[in-house]
Amino acid sequence: MIGKRIRHIKRYREIVTVLVKYGFGYIVRDVGLFHLLSLPKQIASDFSGNNDSKPVGRKIRLMLEELGPTFIKLGQLLSLRSDLIPDQIAYELRELQDSVTPIDPRIIKSAIQQELGAPVSDVFAEFDEQCLAAASIAQAHRAVLKTGEEVVIKIRRPDIETVVSTDIEILWDLAALVEKRYAWAKKFQISDIVEEFSIAIRNEMDYFKEGRNTEKIYNYFASNENIIIPKVYWDYSTNQLLTLEYIHGEKYADLVTSAPEGIDKRIVSERLVRSFLDQALVVGVFHGDPHPGNLFFFSGNKIGYIDFGQVGILNEEMKHNFASLIIGLMKGDINLLFHTIFLMSSMPEELDERQFKADLELLRDKYYELPFKEIHIGKVIQDIFETTKKHHISIPKNYTLLGKALITLEGIITRLDNQINILELAEPYGQKLLLNRLNPEQVAKRTLKSVYETLENSIQIPSLLKKTLTHLYKGKTHVEMELPQLELLLSKLDRVANRISFSIMLLAFSIILAGMILGQTFGAHPLFTSIPLLDIAVMIVIFMFLLVLLAIFRSGRF
Repeated sequence: MIGKRIRHIKRYREIVTVLVKYGFGYIVRDVGLFHLLSLPKQIASDFSGNNDSKPVGRKIRLMLEELGPTFIKLGQLLSLRSDLIPDQIAYELRELQDSVTPIDPRIIKSAIQQELGAPVSDVFAEFDEQCLAAASIAQAHRAVLKTGEEVVIKIRRPDIETVVSTDIEILWDLAALVEKRYAWAKKFQISDIVEEFSIAIRNEMDYFKEGRNTEKIYNYFASNENIIIPKVYWDYSTNQLLTLEYIHGEKYADLVTSAPEGIDKRIVSERLVRSFLDQALVVGVFHGDPHPGNLFFFSGNKIGYIDFGQVGILNEEMKHNFASLIIGLMKGDINLLFHTIFLMSSMPEELDERQFKADLELLRDKYYELPFKEIHIGKVIQDIFETTKKHHISIPKNYTLLGKALITLEGIITRLDNQINILELAEPYGQKLLLNRLNPEQVAKRTLKSVYETLENSIQIPSLLKKTLTHLYKGKTHVEMELPQLELLLSKLDRVANRISFSIMLLAFSIILAGMILGQTFGAHPLFTSIPLLDIAVMIVIFMFLLVLLAIFRSGRF
């Protein structure tokens, strides 16, 4: 950890300075990074956390935006985790702005040439230097291939990988420090969130992976002329550059105000919902951010999706669990709900099962036997996440991403046709998944898998037992003890010691100064009468005093 701090000292100082600026100086002090601030900033630091009247969610959002692309992406991930963070903070983080000043076209052309091995003019018949969109990780430009196809080129910003790697290393360090200092951080497994984020941002920067996900959905809808997914041009794509078919049609805002000719809002809404459910519950790869900017609409009630940079992945087990969750809630089956959430998530050791089931019953009573048309899936998902959050149950990212996407989708179709209900359209998918689960072939596969895992675990038991007994015999067994208040106690003792040192220094300074004044006044030292002994001594003592004082302040424990 120390090596990382030395290697990235400049970035550490930037992060610590911004934390203090937005009123989080007390965290900097508590985790032991206060010494990274310059002395004037240490003195001016506000540890109260109330340096302005802004809501805490807004302060966090502004802070993340100032810290740059890695932290903006972290905030966007956290905005999905309403099962972990308060709603007001999650809502504020959804407003994070990921738009930046475009890079000079000459730099972009140079990057494209480096990736494709040829000048832009040799590869493309046309290249629009005016970018379509500029974000913190990449920017997009329209171009035309030599064969005449209109395409969009998505290119990573130069050196962004170095920036992200440095910030991730620092985030790992900060997570370890925060978990060591705060009990709540350990309970919410901050390190696991950093690990999840690290995987997510690296996946987002891997354009081969984005291309494969886009192509998987493209292939599924290839025979459906009503759903348009951009084609991937692999000959013009690399790990850092992705070339896709250029899709442009009517925008959502135009559809809401006055539907263009040839577009029926109800048909579009139904197709939008079904195409998303097909992605999530059939393909198992779904668009993670289906907001209006990523959707286009065409005559004949056709729908186009763009930008699959953020996708969710659901395997067969996850699809089944999500369907079981909704059906369990609709049927009022508490045992099914509890079992499904148990399979979906990570349960804390201290979970009060009786209270959790009681809260699930309250949730069940709220929706039980209500007609589908009266139930909003967004509200159902929020209520489920609120209940799991209350009991510190951590829901995996892909479920929360699916929940957030469904909430976004519900908001879109409500403005187009408020008579359409997502749950009503989703019911057949859920029933099909459950029936597929009971298929004899699927039951046989799960049984064989379970038997295989049991046998594998059984084979390992003797070796694990031998290893454990050997450690016991050799006295190598360690006992872990958790003393959550120990760090706080040591910190307070350190501050007391520093204040005592400061007081002793003041006393010593006063005694030495008084002695020298008396000696200068009443003593007889003709040899030193011409030397300003008192002045020199005072300067030395003051200098030493300031050195000690500086050391105490830099420790951050005064």
